[in-house]
Amino acid sequence: MSTRPLFACCLALTTALASLAIQAASSILIWPINPLIEADRQKSAALWLENRGQEPVDVQVRVLAWEQEEFEDRLTSQKQVVGSPPMATLQPGKRQLVRLVNLEPPSAGTLRTYRVLVDEVLPPQPRPSQLGVQFQMRYSVPLFVVGPGAYLDDGARDAPGQGQPLAPDLRYRVVDGSNGAFLYLRNLGPAPARLSQVDLSRDSGKQPLAEGLLGYVLPGAQMRWPLPAGVRSGQVQARINESRHKQPLAAE
Repeated sequence: MSTRPLFACCLALTTALASLAIQAASSILIWPINPLIEADRQKSAALWLENRGQEPVDVQVRVLAWEQEEFEDRLTSQKQVVGSPPMATLQPGKRQLVRLVNLEPPSAGTLRTYRVLVDEVLPPQPRPSQLGVQFQMRYSVPLFVVGPGAYLDDGARDAPGQGQPLAPDLRYRVVDGSNGAFLYLRNLGPAPARLSQVDLSRDSGKQPLAEGLLGYVLPGAQMRWPLPAGVRSGQVQARINESRHKQPLAAE
């Protein structure tokens, strides 16, 4: 299942990752935007939904396995993590707690990646729209589940956790082809990398690639992004996960 249309629909969500909560073009506010379950500490994570609009909103919550193949995100059904309740009606001005329950922890020292999809369910229409299209908002939130004996080293903890730290290990290369130049990022580590504030340092100065979120590279995956016209090389720097500062990435 390709998620290219999904992430285009969720642009307002992904560009707000630096904040504690997100609100897309409709009336639903969602937080936290990066829920985490560490098996040694908890069996579930809380996801809050709030209706900031004037009308009730029906929502459906699903948790899908998240992988990256051929430079694309792919979501598939799974039974390891469930959202409870899976359906809810959000009254105006009210909040709804959705519990993300881990039914089957990952193996010790490993991590699994998921996407939590929150869909607005449109009420039944007495007559079809003249245009024949009914719009539905979709929100997508990443969820990471860490197995026993490990913790996610996101670059923001003041004190180390108990057990094995899981952190991304990124390598980059720039490839110039017939379709232009691309930045390739490979994650050799056991944890996902969220990249933001990305730039290329060159002799002529810094070339910004993303002021906000560039994207994710999951463990063992490789992703790519097009470079601006005329850019063919440079040292990549980025803010990774919750790190407060940019850091240079290693070249392949």
